[in-house]
Amino acid sequence: SSVSGGLYNIASGIASAVNGGNHNIASGSSSAMNGGHNNEASRYASAVNGGWYNRASGWSSAVNGGSNNTASGDDSAVNGGRYNAAPGWLSTVNGGYQNEATGAHSTVIGGKDNIA
Repeated sequence: SSVSGGLYNIASGIASAVNGGNHNIASGSSSAMNGGHNNEASRYASAVNGGWYNRASGWSSAVNGGSNNTASGDDSAVNGGRYNAAPGWLSTVNGGYQNEATGAHSTVIGGKDNIA
């Protein structure tokens, strides 16, 4: 595990990495944190790439920027926006506000208060 710069970062997972930012945690095995503030990547091969208060807690899940987003489904992703969630398997939310991709293979592309 490694921490490369930043402030108050933790890389506690096996082969995990935190690359800059503040108060970020990479606790999943092979997880990665790339900048941002108060983000967490907690499952195997999960990643958070910038933003604020984002959580990647599904296996191979990712949050790419934005704030207060959660990718909790396995192989799920949230790409920006605010308060978006992707709890479904292979689900994706691409931006917007308070959107949720709950079903397997579901996608929400932007907007506000949408559920797929």
